[in-house]
Amino acid sequence: MRIRVTAAAAAVSGVLALTACTSSADTSDNRSDNAKPVDSAEDTGEPTGHITERTVKPWPFTVASGTLACSGQAVTFTIAEGTYGLNDTAQRKHPAPDPIWADDPDNPGSRIPLTEVIGKGLELCK
Repeated sequence: MRIRVTAAAAAVSGVLALTACTSSADTSDNRSDNAKPVDSAEDTGEPTGHITERTVKPWPFTVASGTLACSGQAVTFTIAEGTYGLNDTAQRKHPAPDPIWADDPDNPGSRIPLTEVIGKGLELCK
């Protein structure tokens, strides 16, 4: 009897451990806005940070989130579809964010300024 109880307890523990691992996985849907998501990009070694429409106000993009990076003084924003240059330095190598740059609802004919996002990107360079 003791062996059966121990085996059952081990099985339950294993299921709970797997559940904890999958529920704490970091995705854009469950990322905490309070997290400091700055780490090093695997492919470039440059500092990066995940930003979302909840972490930057006003949000200047038509996509909900992406990865902000800085190399030298070049600030980029990467989404699944590609990487965009946010400042002049980055636009020497990457296209401007025009396809994903949101219109400013308060100023018809204008777009939401990139100032806040570029500032956060330049902080990654420090």
